[in-house]
Amino acid sequence: MINFILYSIMPFLFILGFCITIHEFGHFLLAKIFGIPVEKFSIGYGPPLIRMKIGETDFRIAYFPLGGYVKMAGEDEGKILKHDKEPSPEPKTPTLPEGQLGFYDAPIYKRIIVVLAGPLFNLVSAFIVLFFSFVIYGLIITPYMRVQIVEGSYYENSGLVTGDSIIALDGIPVSYWEEFLERGNHRKEITVTALRDGEVVDITLLFEAESTGLRPIIPPLIANLKQNGPADKAGMKKGDLVLRIDDQQIHTWYEMVEIVRQTKDTPLVFKWQHGDEERLAEITPTIIYDPVAKDTIGQIGVFMPHSRKYLSIINATGLAIERTVGLTYLILDIFYKLITRQIPANQIGGPIAIFKLSAESAHWGFERLLGLLTMISINLGIINLFPIPALDGGHILIGTIEAIRRKRFSKKTILIMQQIGYALILLLILFVTFNDITR
Repeated sequence: MINFILYSIMPFLFILGFCITIHEFGHFLLAKIFGIPVEKFSIGYGPPLIRMKIGETDFRIAYFPLGGYVKMAGEDEGKILKHDKEPSPEPKTPTLPEGQLGFYDAPIYKRIIVVLAGPLFNLVSAFIVLFFSFVIYGLIITPYMRVQIVEGSYYENSGLVTGDSIIALDGIPVSYWEEFLERGNHRKEITVTALRDGEVVDITLLFEAESTGLRPIIPPLIANLKQNGPADKAGMKKGDLVLRIDDQQIHTWYEMVEIVRQTKDTPLVFKWQHGDEERLAEITPTIIYDPVAKDTIGQIGVFMPHSRKYLSIINATGLAIERTVGLTYLILDIFYKLITRQIPANQIGGPIAIFKLSAESAHWGFERLLGLLTMISINLGIINLFPIPALDGGHILIGTIEAIRRKRFSKKTILIMQQIGYALILLLILFVTFNDITR
């Protein structure tokens, strides 16, 4: 039970709580800056579990953690489904203090900025989390530079041969695999300097970044294990070396991965080296769905050997910006493919999917959990920008239309639009929950 709380419930609440709090704090901060009173700041929906009155604002943590809201003065007509059924202990003041405006009385540009602040804070928080992750944990790199040429691939006739050790690219030394791929990715023709049987050779070839025909020779060392995963339960430890699976000798990491991936819920006999002793155990890979392969595969819960490159503040900042932009583009591309039906709608996940992913990440460690947090935070920011009434994007769209037509919508019209928006959101929640249950 304790493990379930520590590795399932707590990670789920941590990710949701962080992303929702940051989002709502963006609304709260800009509302305060613009002099718009904030009546409630709630993490979660429903009756409050914890509440505290600070100034004019009722801060609360509610029972249902799947969302949150900031209720600003004058916003009652747009906030009809907050599930706030308990009577307020303070009588509502019919008028605002002199000089203060309700949300819908504020200039349109201020309303748009207040609403936009939530999604922007999600993006900024993703950058901050990535930055501190790179500063604290460094960058995971692959230090193995001896290459394996996959039979039948493009690289088989490139001039490189299996066993070559890459030491430079276009005359510039490279020390880890990701550096080699990054530099090669920016040009078509490259000159690779390699060590072959003690001699230096130069090979000029056309680089294909997407090709899997060229990969590093990585030893089958266990660098990390998923807690309570199949390998962990069998007794494998960090630093162990896999020697054999069933009757096949294992020389590289990829040999082990190929066997495990193809084995689904069938026991495999592993032999591995642990310090000075050899151990033997039967391990059954668990089945997971691989969206890249679009099929189920086997996994035993181990991570390949690697090194870490620790970054300066400047380099960590640059890489965090690059990753934030890259993840934002990736998520936007996924939404585009969902809309154009290049990705089936049944791949959309909801709260249950987030619960499973957070539990999975927690079993790998806090660093992996932070990686998931950045993805969820960016997702939350982008989804809230959809032009659906009741979402931030809907508020921005309404404000923009009002600015163009130079006339406010009536309270009744806004109320109807909000009701339609909440109905659409409810249908989406039911749909993704159905996907989670049936997947």
